[in-house]
Amino acid sequence: MQEKIKSLFRPTSEDRFNIYQSAEEAKNAKLRNKQISKVLKQHKKEELKKLKILLLGTAESGKSTITKQMKIIHSNGFDMSERLEKISDIRRNIQQSIVVLLSAMDRMKIPLHNKDNELSRDFIMKEAGNPESHRRNEFLDHVEKLWNDAGMQECYGKSHGFQLIDCAKYFLDKIPEIKSPAYVPSDQDILRCRSLTTSIQHTEFEVPDGGHQVKFDVYDVGGQQGERKKWIQVFDSVTAIPFRCGLFVSVLLFINKIDVLAEKIARGRDIAELTKLYPEVFPNFEKFTPSKSDIMEFLEAYPSYNNETCKKSRSVSRHDVHPDTIKTAVYIKHLFMKIVRGELQLRQRITQQAPNWHDGHSCEYFYTCAIDTNNVQRVLNGCRSLIIQNHLRRFGII
Repeated sequence: MQEKIKSLFRPTSEDRFNIYQSAEEAKNAKLRNKQISKVLKQHKKEELKKLKILLLGTAESGKSTITKQMKIIHSNGFDMSERLEKISDIRRNIQQSIVVLLSAMDRMKIPLHNKDNELSRDFIMKEAGNPESHRRNEFLDHVEKLWNDAGMQECYGKSHGFQLIDCAKYFLDKIPEIKSPAYVPSDQDILRCRSLTTSIQHTEFEVPDGGHQVKFDVYDVGGQQGERKKWIQVFDSVTAIPFRCGLFVSVLLFINKIDVLAEKIARGRDIAELTKLYPEVFPNFEKFTPSKSDIMEFLEAYPSYNNETCKKSRSVSRHDVHPDTIKTAVYIKHLFMKIVRGELQLRQRITQQAPNWHDGHSCEYFYTCAIDTNNVQRVLNGCRSLIIQNHLRRFGII
């Protein structure tokens, strides 16, 4: 009896159309409903064909730069309006850089060599809190004077001792060009430009493979801790998760900024101090020795900036790459892979997992330099093959 009563109140597919005043309206409504259902079904079918990639990683790890490279390589790059929009971000990077350098000079007691530049220093620090000051050329004029001061250059030489964005020197050197009214950012300018990602950035492109186009959906999310709560929104049906330094999910580990690592080591900074402070996080670094194959693998990925090193060879040394750079990069790679295999656990898990819980997943690593298009092109070619294989496996084709 209870079921019979419930059935009286359970709407059927026909009841949904009884609210219309005429049979013709109900007929049209049924037709629209059928058309919408068909469109939704087709949309679901198309969505299943797409390969969704979610870029995860800490702040300043290069996720957005990789997304920009994908746009350059696969989506015809940036149009004029997009390039002009980046000018404000580039000028803001210059403002951030000079304020950090001036603060560091004050903390390290490094004086300006040219006393006339003290007026420029006072102007910059006074305008530091003004979010619009970077738009004026007067501001850039003062920055240019300070950047050319020997005291400022001395401070920059010690920048391994404080936090400074990677693109600081690049844009500070280009101030005369950036001040010009005719300035249009190049691809390299856009790649080096830094801006805070506070929303989910979605990029679509198609890649030819085997005579047909494979569709990719790439999601770039903010790496700051406050932004990570948004990550869950784009985890559904993700095919691959490139992490920056039930389904067959591939984690593609991008060990990024190898160029920055090389620069810091060349200026006397390494992770030896960190290994002493946090031996449980960086175990056995001093005793670690990369194998010959590890060294060759890293050198093949490392960007070449001149014709001599452009010719790839199976060598275990390069005059432009410090051995400590290789050791550090390979060590970090080994550290991540041990974590993936469950051989190393840096902290207690909140939820306990079986030892084989990762057996259905895979993790592949790549050494990347996000601002080098050739390097990223090679990496993406390797990623594409892995992702397509997993996508075919997902549907039982292989």
